[in-house]
Amino acid sequence: MESVALPHTGSRARRRRARRTLAFAAVLSALSIASLAFTPAASPQEVPVARAHERLARAQADAAAAQGRYDQAVAEREQAQAQIADLEQTISAARAQEAVLRSEVARRAVALYKNFGANRFPTLDTADPMEAGRKTKFNESADQFYDEQAEQLRDTADKQQQAQADLEKRRNELDDDVPRLEQEKGDAEQKIARIARGVEIAEKLAPLRAAGEPVMGPTVLNAAEMAAWLRSSGSSPRLSGGVTLEQIAQMFVDEGTAENVRGDVAFAQAYIETGGFSAGGRENNFSGLGACDSCGVQNRFPTALDGIRAQIQLLKAYAGGGPLVNPASPYWWSGDPARAYSSFGGTGSAPTWRQMGGGKWASDPGYSSKVLGTYDKMIAAEGT
Repeated sequence: MESVALPHTGSRARRRRARRTLAFAAVLSALSIASLAFTPAASPQEVPVARAHERLARAQADAAAAQGRYDQAVAEREQAQAQIADLEQTISAARAQEAVLRSEVARRAVALYKNFGANRFPTLDTADPMEAGRKTKFNESADQFYDEQAEQLRDTADKQQQAQADLEKRRNELDDDVPRLEQEKGDAEQKIARIARGVEIAEKLAPLRAAGEPVMGPTVLNAAEMAAWLRSSGSSPRLSGGVTLEQIAQMFVDEGTAENVRGDVAFAQAYIETGGFSAGGRENNFSGLGACDSCGVQNRFPTALDGIRAQIQLLKAYAGGGPLVNPASPYWWSGDPARAYSSFGGTGSAPTWRQMGGGKWASDPGYSSKVLGTYDKMIAAEGT
């Protein structure tokens, strides 16, 4: 009876353990579902950042694989070269030994032939015919041994020479592969740098997007990125005074940073106002300052810096950004520039870029969308 009861008791215990396990699993499942239910969904601003991080992780994995392929090719090439060098020495030694053995066989044959011609065999010089036979047999065995050893050395050297040829072929292939793999590795590293920059841009941009695209804030793109985007857009900038596009872009960065105005968005605004900087260069006016729908003139500034400074200062005034850091522009704020800036009637009426159209900076109700749409293209060019 005990032999039956024991398995039955164990079976009940196993069922109890199984029920407890299933119950525990059910609780965990319920907790997981509850956790998912109460976990807030990623905000629209967080999605580009998460995607940028995913792209960076993939690029880093690709770069690690490229590095591995390059390292393996270099190591294999070095190993092949070392094996070739070893084989060259081994083959040379084997050929030399073979030559010695064959020379010995030939020498012995010549000696026997000469002795036979003289009707005298020193090695067989004995009064005992049986001893002479043993010596003859010994000489024949020695010659055969030398011949076999020489043949083995030749076969071994031939095989080693073929192995050397195969290694040289592989080394030559690797000589061709290594530069390509090095380029692949370099491209992967550059891709990581680009995507890492994209992650940085996305992280800086996310809070600005969440805040509704304020006029005030950091300049996210640098001058080189802005200038490169403009050149890639197919625009034909026409600037005056020998100033370059890169210098113009840097002025937007510097002036924007000084006043905490987003200089890269102001650059996008200038792109819209000037048709890709194809206009406004003669007047150093890149934002339509002083222009109106019914007139064909606009303000003229002595230098590009003066025009960009006036643009940034007016944006700051509209945003209600507080006192200026740089001196108020005398070419825009008439009379007492500092007083004119502080008493500007539109101060604080457009804290976000979406409020710049419809009579603020321009009468076009779609003005803000055009500026921000251009800015989005600039951002997208950096892989974010």
